Order: sequence, then structure tokens, then C-alpha cells
Amino acid sequence: MPILFLNSVKQEGKYLFGAYDLNNESLSKGYIDHALDTFAQGPLKLTLDIRKVDLTKYTDHYREKCFINSTTDYRACYVFKGEEIKSLLTGYNDWDFDITADDLKNIKLASDNISPNLQEYQSNTRIYIFENENKDKNFQDVTITGAFAYPFQQSWGLQQTKQKRFVLINSTTSDYKITTTTMVQDPQTGQPNEKEVTTGAMSVYKDNTSTDGDLYVIQGGSGFNVLINDNPNVPFAEPISFVVNSTPGNTNNATYRVRLGKNQVLNLPNITGIEGSRVENETPTTNLQKFNGSIYLEGQNIFTFKQDLNGSTLDFKHVINGVSIEGQSTNQNGVVSTTLKSPFAQKFTF
Repeated sequence: MPILFLNSVKQEGKYLFGAYDLNNESLSKGYIDHALDTFAQGPLKLTLDIRKVDLTKYTDHYREKCFINSTTDYRACYVFKGEEIKSLLTGYNDWDFDITADDLKNIKLASDNISPNLQEYQSNTRIYIFENENKDKNFQDVTITGAFAYPFQQSWGLQQTKQKRFVLINSTTSDYKITTTTMVQDPQTGQPNEKEVTTGAMSVYKDNTSTDGDLYVIQGGSGFNVLINDNPNVPFAEPISFVVNSTPGNTNNATYRVRLGKNQVLNLPNITGIEGSRVENETPTTNLQKFNGSIYLEGQNIFTFKQDLNGSTLDFKHVINGVSIEGQSTNQNGVVSTTLKSPFAQKFTF
């Protein structure tokens, strides 16, 4: 493998080696970093945290039939929307679960052809927790859709360090779809009306038959877009897309596991696309790239490994654009030292 490709992967995906830090403003974030951190901190963590809520206290959020007009899904559910999510969960005070035009003020896209457009980002977050006739499956299926925003640190040596990621899960960004009802304002009467809407979603199901800790299965086709406005080379924000394929019951199954020994395992065996661009004027380049393949991480704290204990290790085994990248990283007081086994033996630090 050309060394240039490995350098590109290291630049765009420090996350793959455990060398990512959301709150380190001097650490550059690449496409893979933005995509994987958004997946881990956003849809995955939200669908895990919401399971801790005592649903008996929120009977007013209960729907007898979650998707009113569905002929294939008769389940009941609890639904939590928008800013009320902050009152349910801890650690989300600086998040925005109801994106309005004011939140997107002074943001532009590169052209009218960019999809999704800013109007699509104007949405709230909706989280669905489903009942099931089988008690073993009850409240184990959690689905998230809509839009939210959360902060990260990134400095280009100028003025701004606190940045924001705008995340959208809808019919444009996700191949997995749900059809639900929502209240919309009638343009003629100004009154709220219930309307059926088909939208994209991300779903995470807990498989309680696991004999090795907690096993969460990610619905195939789940995807999102994340809009990044941190690059001062250009006046417009740059979108990154992320889609996970998954097939339950075979090796293509996308999962997150917390083993009995507390090791965490993220196994995404079929990512159809992490795609984005970042314009650089001095070089010049548009740095348009698309990564696909598989991602495997295992360790005690795989999503925050750089902040983990001294001496902790992270095992990784990825295939990026057809190239196998396997090895282990060690945390040495915040410095990540990585030893590659493939595609060739090499050591490097971040």
C-alpha cells in the first residue's frame, strides 16, 4: 500500500487509531473523525442513554400505535421530542435538539444543488422506544430521527475554537425509513394538523440473548449527514455523509457490544460511504474523498481512548477502500502510540 494512502487515513481518521479528542482544539478532525464521533456521541449514545429513563413517569408520551397508518408495524411506543430530551438525560445541556432557521443563521451551502438543503435541517429530534408483544423484546428497540446539533473544539489558529456539528437523519440521509405522523401548520388556516411523513431513521436493538455482555444491533441502512462549518478556507459549510449497512444473523451484522469484562467492541463490517470534501486554497485542492469498508475497535473506552488510563490498549482491524489496517494503540499519558501489523509493520505516534 502506498504510504500516501496510510497518511491520508491517519489525517482523516485519527479515530480509527484511538487518537481522537473532541475537546482538543489543536487536533485536526478529518472526515472519518467527524462521521464516527457523530455516530458514537449522537445516535448510538442517545439510543443507549434513553433506555435509562423510567418510562412509567411519562405516560403522556405513550402512543397506543406508534405509526398510525402502518400495516406492518402495530407496536405501541413512547416518543420524546426536541428540547425535552435534555430534561431526561444528563450531559446534554449544550446540545440543541430543536434546530430552527435562527440556529442556522449565517450558514450557507456551496450551491443550490447540495442535498440535503438547510431547510431540511430545520427539525427537532424524535426518539421512539417500542413496546413488543414478546416481553423479551419489550423496549429494546430504539429509533432516532430528525436533527440536532452539538459542540466540538477546533482551531485554525485564528479566532474561533468552539465549533458546532449539525446532524440530520431524514429520508435524504438514511436508507432506513419509517412512516410516522407529525403536527404541521396548515398554510391556509394556521392551525396545527396531523400529517403522515416518511423519513429516514437510525435504529438500535438490544439483543438480550447475548452470553457476553450487552449486544446492540444497528439497523441496516441507518445513516446521517453532519454539517461542519469550521473550515475558514471557504464561506460555506461542508457536509459529510455516513451510511451503515447491516444484515442480522450473518457476518455483515453491524453491532456495538459491552463485554462482561467491560471491553467495548464496535463492529461495522459494511460502511457504504463516509464522503465529504474540504477545500484548501493554498495547495490548492478540494480534498474530495470517499471511504468505505469495515471498522472494528475493541478496548475499555474505544470512543474516548485518548483520555483513557495510562497503559490502556485499543485493538483495531479495519478495511478502508480495500486495504486492511490492523494493529494496536497504547495510551501513554495522552500520547497515542500505534503499532501496525498490516498492511505492513510500522510504529507511529499521535
